[in-house]
Amino acid sequence: MGIMKELVGGADGARLAQAAYTPDFMERFWRIGAEGFWKLERMQHYDEGDFPSWLAFRRGDWAESLRLVEELRPEYEEYFDRIGESGFGHHRVRIVERPVTPYVQWELNVLRVKYAYGERVSVLEADRVAGHEDTAPLPELCVLGAEAVYVLDYTDEGVPDGATRYTDPEAVERSRAFLRDLYAAGEDLGSYFDREIAPLPAPTGDR
Repeated sequence: MGIMKELVGGADGARLAQAAYTPDFMERFWRIGAEGFWKLERMQHYDEGDFPSWLAFRRGDWAESLRLVEELRPEYEEYFDRIGESGFGHHRVRIVERPVTPYVQWELNVLRVKYAYGERVSVLEADRVAGHEDTAPLPELCVLGAEAVYVLDYTDEGVPDGATRYTDPEAVERSRAFLRDLYAAGEDLGSYFDREIAPLPAPTGDR
């Protein structure tokens, strides 16, 4: 049985195109309660659109990509202060395959800055989740408190392609518990980054 079948059971999901998913997500995001926000990232490459640091990374300017992330510190500080004032935690589980892809190396540098301002990031290497991946890789998931779980879709190039939303309370609760367990099984980004990412040379290529 696939993990999503276990999590959502027989609950019906609503398929949302990307243009519908974004406002639906944002409308719910700022009312997340004490259960918090939980995100699972399994893919090893995404298309980050017009994000300046990612564009610099793609064209091979590693130093500029890191500089542009540093410029975002005031923005991230304000954002995570607002989340804190709203009374919920922001948790991310990042699955990392070996060898680390250039994209993941770049992304963990971005997450390290967010982590400094309050995003709670836990890293799990892919072999630790192999038992959940007999039939397929783990899905890309976002759980918004007790209200909704989104199964995110992407194109083969990693471009966001909408989501399926589930609001059945039991499906949401099971999904949140699953991500919470993965989070607890992982390693705090701070120690992982210092040991595994900081010593890496500048990546070549964007994947």
